[in-house]
Amino acid sequence: MIKMLKNTLIALKDWAPAMGILIFARTVPFLPLKVSYACAEGLATIAESLLKKPMKRIFGNLEVAFGTQISNQEKKEIAHKMVTDMFKGIFECAYLTSPFRSKVDGIATIEGRHHLDEALSQGKGVIAFSAHFGSFILLGSFMVQENYPFHMVLNDPDNKSLSRLFGKLRVEMGQQWITTTPWREGQKKMLRCLRKNQIICLIADENKRYGGVEVDFFEHKTPTAVGPAVLSLRTGASLVPIFIVRQKDNTHKIIIEPALKCTLSGNQAEDIYTITSAFTKRIEYYVMKYPDQWLWTNRRWKGLSRGDKHYIN
Repeated sequence: MIKMLKNTLIALKDWAPAMGILIFARTVPFLPLKVSYACAEGLATIAESLLKKPMKRIFGNLEVAFGTQISNQEKKEIAHKMVTDMFKGIFECAYLTSPFRSKVDGIATIEGRHHLDEALSQGKGVIAFSAHFGSFILLGSFMVQENYPFHMVLNDPDNKSLSRLFGKLRVEMGQQWITTTPWREGQKKMLRCLRKNQIICLIADENKRYGGVEVDFFEHKTPTAVGPAVLSLRTGASLVPIFIVRQKDNTHKIIIEPALKCTLSGNQAEDIYTITSAFTKRIEYYVMKYPDQWLWTNRRWKGLSRGDKHYIN
């Protein structure tokens, strides 16, 4: 009896977050889009007041990245806009999963489409790389809408109920994706896509303490995943930077840059470092240019601090 009760409580704990997200996704689209954006502003203010630990991490990361280059007031403004835009992106996802998706029709445009077309013309597939930047959770939907064979590479949560729900919502959003769990199967799917001259998109800005290499990111040596570099060297697929940038009017611009050009030595370890450093520099460029659009809760500098006030954990 006790074991049954315990199993029931565990199941409820797993099921409750998924049910809450589902209710949110099914309710929000009834609202006018402008009302959702106003709600996002309010939720950001509430979150900043209540979620002390994430906010401490945000300001700690800003301190590590910028130090005294920007004022504390500017850091607060960056943090507030980042949190607000994060909620806006979540609201927009809900519209895309619903019969009211027309409310968000036409909110994304593409700049640099020819760079992606040129990379695809080589017939070896394309490894797009991006970051936890802008409404990156919408990127896959917009690219598929534009008839690109675009597959986001994602980590599914351990919570099985959430994992199943996210899969259902991604289908409704029109996305195609590859889950990294289990990793070996995920690798096979990525290679299969590239052999079919399709596009896989890797989010390449996470801390990778094991199996990564340390490259400069905001002048700090930072452990970085080498997956994009290894895949590119193995397959010959071009590495193409793709970033989605929220505009002032809440539309999105998808910026596609030319494929990375790196001078390679033929030494695998050196070439992995060269490529990883190059794509990290492109990510840094966009974070510098649009600092309020990067997800500053990222544990990018885990264990690093600057000054006595902020610590990254």
